Amino acid sequence: MKILHRDMKEQVLKLHPETMEDLWHLEKVIEPGDLITSRTLRKTSIKSGGDYEYGDKKPMVLTIRLEKMELQKDSGVLRLSGPIASGPPEVPLNSYHSMSIEVGSVLSIQKKRWKSHQLDRLEKAKVKKAKLLICVLDREDADFAVLSEAGIEMKASVTNYDREHMEKYYEEIIAYLKTQDSQTIVIGGPGFERENLQRHIRANHKDFAKNIIVEHASSTGMNGVQEILKKSANRILKETRVAKEAEYVNEVMKRIKTDGLVVYGPKETAKAVAMGAVETLLVSQEKVDEFEHLMEAEEKMAGNVVVIASDHELGEQFLHLGGIAGFLRFKTDF
Repeated sequence: MKILHRDMKEQVLKLHPETMEDLWHLEKVIEPGDLITSRTLRKTSIKSGGDYEYGDKKPMVLTIRLEKMELQKDSGVLRLSGPIASGPPEVPLNSYHSMSIEVGSVLSIQKKRWKSHQLDRLEKAKVKKAKLLICVLDREDADFAVLSEAGIEMKASVTNYDREHMEKYYEEIIAYLKTQDSQTIVIGGPGFERENLQRHIRANHKDFAKNIIVEHASSTGMNGVQEILKKSANRILKETRVAKEAEYVNEVMKRIKTDGLVVYGPKETAKAVAMGAVETLLVSQEKVDEFEHLMEAEEKMAGNVVVIASDHELGEQFLHLGGIAGFLRFKTDF
């Protein structure tokens, strides 16, 4: 994500999303009521009597007041809709418009007030992290997934139709792996096929072998990918958003079970924040609006605030726990 211009007096940021992950970050920081300005396509209209006559679509710069948004991952488009707040004279104000924000688009976002966690997210999005490619396989099938800032995305599968000649199966897997833009690849799955594939790569693709990490998983498919993610201690996996959030949630659960320095639930966490007892406040993405006052209070006390998305198993579990918790500096009495 490139931040092209910042005017905090007017509360305006001009942004240039460079990847699909950047569109995902935008979806998390844009809110209904924001003024979004971007170049878009719109039919021209001329008022004739009491009616409008519409012409062909032409490019123009419009500002809409956001009402609805949808991230369409399949097409790589963040669709934003709302009434037009400003534009060329031939475009009637307050008429409804949808604009498509894609990788490479430029847009300006004006808010009543940018929140600190939103600005932090955009700053972190400026640092590009290499995607992690995961392959889970057995003798019959190999499934591929990409783990990135936007979460886990299943990509493709390879089926082995000739188990008498496993080398052909391995080469099909390697051919797909080489088409993906990833410096690190995790291979996992049940049985011994992950080690067999690794040996084949070392013997026949020595330069490629340095990119491979082998982990155990008891199944293939999404379950196998999730299993690798949850238990892998590899430092590269730990650097990804999903794995970091999973670590936070696992720590919450661990401290709850051991009666450790943790608080959870709205009432108890609010009391702990007011006392200055919370060192790190954890909030579900879906609960940000509800607990924004606690996030601001925690930041004023120089505490840390971590937003946990629910697009992975442990994030969803945290949401069901109430969507708010805190690691404590000291034990509280309630």
